Amino acid sequence: MRIRTIMPSLSGATKVINKKHMKELSDMPTLIYFWAMSCSQCEQSIEKLNNIGNIFNDRLNIQAIHMPREELDFSSELVRRKVKELGINHPIHLDNELIISDRFGNKIVPAYYLFDQQQKLRFYHAGALATKSLQGKIERII
Repeated sequence: MRIRTIMPSLSGATKVINKKHMKELSDMPTLIYFWAMSCSQCEQSIEKLNNIGNIFNDRLNIQAIHMPREELDFSSELVRRKVKELGINHPIHLDNELIISDRFGNKIVPAYYLFDQQQKLRFYHAGALATKSLQGKIERII
């Protein structure tokens, strides 16, 4: 996905966990985070993402896409338990059919896509990411 590309639709999830925390996608920067519960690097970054969510509370929309990599990742009940264990409050789209992942052209977890207020891609990163770096990108957009 190229910088300045409009954010693809998040429709097509097999289920959405924490749906009550969903925010409108308009007029607010959005951070899309691809992860899998079987990914240890993803689990380590969740705490950092929770902190970023607290810092930018009403100024940033965070949406997570759970992209299965192993058989256990397809269990919505196991994912729900992991979400609770990790204290994730933002919406988690279960992408068991890889519809959303394919729209983004995403093949790697963790992966971060930061969109501005016009829903144009401003930053992308795959793999481990320093929180300060991501925080700086968000602050520049806000």
